[in-house]
Amino acid sequence: MTFLERYQQEDTWHGRAMIMEIYHLAMRARTTKWTIEKTASHFEVSIGLVSENLRLAHALHIHPDLVKVETRQDALKRVK
Repeated sequence: MTFLERYQQEDTWHGRAMIMEIYHLAMRARTTKWTIEKTASHFEVSIGLVSENLRLAHALHIHPDLVKVETRQDALKRVK
């Protein structure tokens, strides 16, 4: 299963954020010129969504209880 397929099948906002983060970081490790724009293109989403998901994934590492927040929008409000 590809990252894109896994992302599309994931039901939770936090699962999607983590899948995107893992992919983005792995590609940056492989290619120093990897960008958020390339991640957005791979997942067929906006650059803004990638940026928000990376911010949420980072916050989840620091505050694991954030996973209990029901919606992505509520989680974004908490990490600002």
